[in-house]
Amino acid sequence: MRIRLQPSFSIDGPAGAEPLDRPLRLLAEVDRHGNLRIACERLGISYRSGWDMVGALEKRMGGPVLEMTRGRGSSLTELGSRLVWALKLVHARFDPLLDSMAAEIDAQVQLALARGQSYLKIFASHGYAIATLNAYLQREQASVELSYRGSIEALNALARGSCDVAGFPVPVGELQAEVFAKIRPLLRDDYRMITVTSRRLGLMVRKGNPRQVWTIRDLARPDVRFVNRQQGSGTRMVLDLLLERAQMSGADIDGMENVELTHAAIAAYIASGKADTGLGVEAAARQFDLDFVPVLTERYFLVCAEATLADPRFAATLAYLRGPAFRASLLEHPGYDSTDAGAVATPAVAFDPSPG
Repeated sequence: MRIRLQPSFSIDGPAGAEPLDRPLRLLAEVDRHGNLRIACERLGISYRSGWDMVGALEKRMGGPVLEMTRGRGSSLTELGSRLVWALKLVHARFDPLLDSMAAEIDAQVQLALARGQSYLKIFASHGYAIATLNAYLQREQASVELSYRGSIEALNALARGSCDVAGFPVPVGELQAEVFAKIRPLLRDDYRMITVTSRRLGLMVRKGNPRQVWTIRDLARPDVRFVNRQQGSGTRMVLDLLLERAQMSGADIDGMENVELTHAAIAAYIASGKADTGLGVEAAARQFDLDFVPVLTERYFLVCAEATLADPRFAATLAYLRGPAFRASLLEHPGYDSTDAGAVATPAVAFDPSPG
């Protein structure tokens, strides 16, 4: 048994609240496959049921959500596209929060059902690879509680003993030494770094890059609106360092105060037209049909005390990171790489700037 928390959509009508979850999922599948029949098959419903669902939704919303073209499949109208965007935005913003809450609640319930059972706690900044790991832990009902936290918050929690494992990204290249210097006081000599993935970080922009945003310096232009990550996140730390190197200040940037908690939420914000660009991973840009300007590559690590590596509760996590299922799952996310997944090193070795 695993407790799950999920957002739900409904619309108020004469008969009360009418659920919209299934119709919106159907529109999302049409958007993905460009074909209503395939979308119905993906949801396990008949083509007739799908048509009825679309018709009912259009009646509730007061406008068409789907266009059918003979020989060319199905496409969403402007209204349909906005509804699918809303679905993606809600999941991007709230899924990490709800997953963390569900893990916390579930751990307490399981503790009451199996007295004496303890959970290994992982605090990690949200990302596609970590979300994949979390889904695995929930499927396997592992004795692990994974909660999403900012990178610095996770490392501080590990140092205090509030969690057993912390997850955070570190840039490769020139910025690595600067980031390592900031987090080094939180890393003990007996800690071990476990590679999860490497991923491309860059500027997400709307299709065609209409504002011609190509560098960090372009963020200071008056015609460019920015959307940011929260303080304490690894991405925000990288941005602050990039601004410092460019001799820029956050005060120069329109939208520096606009904050989202995940890469996907930043992408959704840009896709809505409320911002022109934001710093995030390539996978989020592709998820929301945005263009991507690469800036750097970063490695994502889990860090724990050496003794935790031998903890039976953590053994399955390590095995999964090193196995083919996890590596295959990362292929679904553009910009992610699994070459060194599961490799263990000391902090000194992990952050050694010398080749090899």
